[in-house]
Amino acid sequence: MVIFIVPAYNEEANIGRLLTGMQAKLEAIRCPAHVIIVDDASQDRTGEIAQSFAPRLSIEVVRNRVNRGVAEAFRAGFRRALEVAGPEDVIVTKEADNTSDLSVLEAMLARTAEGYDFVLASCFAPQGKVVNSTMDRHVLSWAANWLLRTFFPIPGIHTYSSFYRAYRAETLRRAFEVYEGKLLECQGFGCMVEMLVKLRRLPVRMVEVPMVLQCDLRRGPSKMRRLRTIQEYLHLIRREAFRSRLDPERVRRVFERPPQEPVVSLDESR
Repeated sequence: MVIFIVPAYNEEANIGRLLTGMQAKLEAIRCPAHVIIVDDASQDRTGEIAQSFAPRLSIEVVRNRVNRGVAEAFRAGFRRALEVAGPEDVIVTKEADNTSDLSVLEAMLARTAEGYDFVLASCFAPQGKVVNSTMDRHVLSWAANWLLRTFFPIPGIHTYSSFYRAYRAETLRRAFEVYEGKLLECQGFGCMVEMLVKLRRLPVRMVEVPMVLQCDLRRGPSKMRRLRTIQEYLHLIRREAFRSRLDPERVRRVFERPPQEPVVSLDESR
């Protein structure tokens, strides 16, 4: 089964189209799935629209009472997903604004089936691209990813900041355990970069699939604040570039442990 985590804040113009597209794609590839929408205290109908898909999709809406930002939305989503995920399940994170290409989902799942622990959809990989973005935004994104690759090189990985990823659930559960719940310490959009930087220290296999980032499919402005995100990246580089190594014995013990069953089944949660 695939468990989706989609953080959303004031996305009523996008969430319905996203879920309609996800439903069509999942039916086309005959993939059982559960969708977790983390509604970060939206002031519009985001949660209501998402919940209306319940007759058509296995879906639940996790609601924050106050807006806590994208990092806390992801933390809430991961907590919930790991409660219900079995050892063979795959967790997919995705933006709510329709910019990430659903057509690459099948390729991402195929790579996890081949044994990769984490699969990233990458607009900067060979054959990937960004369309209909402003030039300044595209250049800043490329430069930020280049800087991150310089400080934290991962063979074959070109895009560090994308939200669109597939994780083998059991490997992700072990990663959270190794970091004692501190896999995501950033508070803003840098949280997914931080996660990748920390995962590279573990005995995991990562790979990319090329993706077309379709910026013109987003309705409404981006929620990311560029200056704040750049500052967060720079702080992350200062912190993580000089962080001491993980305890190798702890890592070995966690990653050699037998798989765990979910804490809560989906049937019990609905």
